[in-house]
Amino acid sequence: MAHLVLLTLSVLAGVVLGYGAGTVFHRHRTRHRAAADRLICGTQERDLAALRTRLADRKAADTALTEACSTIDAAYARTRHSQEGGPTP
Repeated sequence: MAHLVLLTLSVLAGVVLGYGAGTVFHRHRTRHRAAADRLICGTQERDLAALRTRLADRKAADTALTEACSTIDAAYARTRHSQEGGPTP
């Protein structure tokens, strides 16, 4: 009878220790996963901010290029018109 009680207590102790170890492992894994998610999100936010900056720079360059082309086209049109003998606008 004493062996049966000792065996039961050792099995219960093993179950409790196993449950405790599993809980600690899962909490540890969850904490590390959350930290990894924060790092990934931070990296993605920095990349997104860099892309937005590049897009704004590109839009500004496109606007300047469009204005320059319009100025050149207007100057070319005036020059061509004056070469044909007509009045310059």
